[in-house]
Amino acid sequence: MIMKKTLSLAASIISFVIIQLFIFTNSDSEENNTKYYAKDNGILSIMYHRFNENKYPSTNIKMDIFQKHIKIIKELDYEFYNPKFFIKELKKPKNKKKILITIDDGFKSFYNNAWPYLKENKIPFILFVSTEPVGKNGYMTWDEIIEIDKSEFGYIGHHSHSHGYLIDKSEEEFINDIELASKIFKNKLGYVPEIFSYPFGEYSLFMKQYIAKNFEVAFGQHSGIIDVNKDKFELPRFPINEKYGELKRFKSIINYLPLEYKSLEPEEKKNK
Repeated sequence: MIMKKTLSLAASIISFVIIQLFIFTNSDSEENNTKYYAKDNGILSIMYHRFNENKYPSTNIKMDIFQKHIKIIKELDYEFYNPKFFIKELKKPKNKKKILITIDDGFKSFYNNAWPYLKENKIPFILFVSTEPVGKNGYMTWDEIIEIDKSEFGYIGHHSHSHGYLIDKSEEEFINDIELASKIFKNKLGYVPEIFSYPFGEYSLFMKQYIAKNFEVAFGQHSGIIDVNKDKFELPRFPINEKYGELKRFKSIINYLPLEYKSLEPEEKKNK
């Protein structure tokens, strides 16, 4: 009898503890679900480089395919996201998916082929510029970059000076490269762009921490959808080229939804 009462008391205590743990856990669940599972349809960012430069298939897209990409987006009734709202609204859940177009490197073929089409159709985009090759063979000039900067649809992003493998450089070399580009942007545009894109999508923890102190957001080149939980200094994009821009794949990725997670590990992306 004593044993039964003892077991009964023990069971009651255990039940009480379990109930308290449930209440404690559940009290945070709404906040956690809001933060990590926000039902955010997200921002799908796509990245292009060259246009109609067929001898560079790994970075090129043919204009007729690019125009079909735009048509697919319009038929799905997705909104082209204006970059001027991007930073301010980044941490707000999107009830409807938005599409953010980005162009890396500032190749002349973009200016000659895609820019007139985007301007005519009033489609906003970010042009990430590396300052060192500007004006050289195959690249846009500062006058052309300024033309886009002054338009209603084109926004300039920071893409370093050299566009080198900065992850292999020393910390001092990396900082000098970024600061040199910033000085040139300030001189040519009158300001330093707030949005950064890591060359080749590669970055170490040191690079990310430096960029976080000097820019508002930064993009990599890893696939994924931007949602309220994503680290704003390692934002994903889908690289698009002749192989990975074919219509079947494009139709698939353009319908993806965010994979929401609390954190991405390891935080250090560079092998020591």
